[in-house]
Amino acid sequence: MFLFFMLLAQTFGKEVFGEFSYYFTIATLLFVLFDLGGEFYQIREFSKAERLKNFNTIFLIKSAIFLIIFATTFIITNNIYLLLLLGSYYLDSIISIFRSSLYKNGHYILESKFTIIEKSIFIAIVFANILSIQNILVMYFAFLLSKFIYLLILSKKFYKFRYVLKTKKLFDLNFAKYYLTNAWSYVLHALLVVVFVQIDIIMLMQMNISFGDIGLYSAAVKIYMTVIIFADVLFKLYYPLVAKYLQNGEQETLKKLVLKIQDTNLFFSIYFAIITMLFAPEIISLAFGEEFVESSKMLILLSIIIIFRFSMYTYTAILSSSNLNHIKLYTSLACVVTNIVLNYILIPIYGVYGAIIATVLTEILLVFLYKISSFKVIFTNILTKQEIVIMLFGALMLFLFLDYQFSLLEKFIFLVVIALSLIFNLQNIKAKLNFQKAINE
Repeated sequence: MFLFFMLLAQTFGKEVFGEFSYYFTIATLLFVLFDLGGEFYQIREFSKAERLKNFNTIFLIKSAIFLIIFATTFIITNNIYLLLLLGSYYLDSIISIFRSSLYKNGHYILESKFTIIEKSIFIAIVFANILSIQNILVMYFAFLLSKFIYLLILSKKFYKFRYVLKTKKLFDLNFAKYYLTNAWSYVLHALLVVVFVQIDIIMLMQMNISFGDIGLYSAAVKIYMTVIIFADVLFKLYYPLVAKYLQNGEQETLKKLVLKIQDTNLFFSIYFAIITMLFAPEIISLAFGEEFVESSKMLILLSIIIIFRFSMYTYTAILSSSNLNHIKLYTSLACVVTNIVLNYILIPIYGVYGAIIATVLTEILLVFLYKISSFKVIFTNILTKQEIVIMLFGALMLFLFLDYQFSLLEKFIFLVVIALSLIFNLQNIKAKLNFQKAINE
């Protein structure tokens, strides 16, 4: 998707990019309503009983809800761009039923091959459009066509329509009631996540901020969200260990592991934050083009979130592996409300920078609430000296990069210093990534 965003921005400019970000956000919010928990919920149900009736029932439920949402959207807006995105999201939701079955039966490699085919078709359409007619409608249509071909391949290989004729009941009413009744928590949590991450785009538009400014803001958000992917990679390394020691009641080992995770997350987050701040203009120009260079200041401001988001994953691991996972729902809800209120107050005063301030403050609140909540499972520390030093250092770097224009030579020297520090700490970095070894020492 990031490659698509780059090509869209560089080919069609910030106004079109901002418009796409707006419609994409609305489509994502509506998608949550008819996806009904998607693969998370479907895999759980298929693990209990994978029957053709259940498959058909889920398909029909999703289709019915989608048609209601699609018809309502058509009546209210009749916007072809939004309708195309909704259509592609619907196909993706149906594909997820097949995907859940493949995952449940361990066919991960096979599914990844189908996904590669779909992404290749999507990128081929996008490139063909850019190199020829450069029609924005085709960029939206690429989502729909690639998903449609993907669904055709899956249907031909795994779903024989003659099975439907042999099925006594195409729709299982009892299963439908059960499925809808238990889907609400998945839908609510997914909705909160999407609202928390993307509601500012909608509020910017509703408060008469131009598509151009929304495009600049969206470009900065896409970059810092890409950087945070590394935090998710780290999470996958230590989460199984956190769950294991928590479930086994090994409190001392768990505490030692959590302290190690805190140290590792802070170490990597400060490097990612500084590099993003230092090279913000170059990153923005390279990814989205010179027209977006103004969003480099926005990226510098948003980069402070990197430090807090890395830390948040530590406490997410604790809460997710405990019986207090519902606390995440309550804290997410509190932060969504806070974010909306802050956006409502700050956007009319500061424009897109008001949305940035609201996002940073809400992220800080989210980390604080997650950390306090994690104390119900295991108490580690309120705030370590290392955390204080790193956050103060990050704040100092933030103001420095905003107020001072570094030359290319100064940036190069800065980069060399960072590279040397990483090289000299190579053994230390390897040790930080080996969580199992660290707690055995």
